[in-house]
Amino acid sequence: MGTVDGGMIAWDVYREIHKAMRFALFGVTTMAGHTDAADDAAVARLVGEWLDVKMVLEGHHAHEDDFCDHLVAAHASHLRDDLEAAHRLSDAHLERLDAAANELATAPASERWPLLRRFHLDLADFTAMYLGHLRYEEDHVMPALNAAMSDDELEGVTNQIRGSVPPPEMCVFIRYMVPSMNFSERLNMLGGMYQGAPPEIFEMFRAAAEACLSPADYRQVAAAAGFA
Repeated sequence: MGTVDGGMIAWDVYREIHKAMRFALFGVTTMAGHTDAADDAAVARLVGEWLDVKMVLEGHHAHEDDFCDHLVAAHASHLRDDLEAAHRLSDAHLERLDAAANELATAPASERWPLLRRFHLDLADFTAMYLGHLRYEEDHVMPALNAAMSDDELEGVTNQIRGSVPPPEMCVFIRYMVPSMNFSERLNMLGGMYQGAPPEIFEMFRAAAEACLSPADYRQVAAAAGFA
């Protein structure tokens, strides 16, 4: 996947999705901070953005349950209790944030300001807490899996996860993943999709990538992958 100081970087199942979740959470938190409570369309956009971010977060948690939990149990069982506790805490926060977003979406404009303020601050608090969870997985869980599994095995897990996501949902993931990636990661992901997905499905992924990249960044990766 690349080199650092001449040494190989082990395969990181978390790297790209964690970049996406940081990007998504920073974006929606910033959006909540500059949304005008009196602007119906702006509030609707914020709630819609939150629903997409929540889908990505919940999707990632489901992927961990389906594809990673048994690997942690087999190779890093001493970390499993801490992981489970962190996931339960995150899920509880997501439920509260979703309830707050629903309340904001249905409130009359005259009652939105305190609801929007609370949503913004609670979202910022969740983001701060969740960053620590992501770092724990990166600093403890991934090294344990790298020590027990080959890069090819871990790449296979990554590809299983990608293949399990329905194309419309993958387009939402792409909206957060692709802008947060570096060029090599974009090329690996989109180039693999170009080679492996049916043309009509890849067109969905290509359009999603084009919509979330600058024209220059899109042209660069499309030319390198061969779908320009």
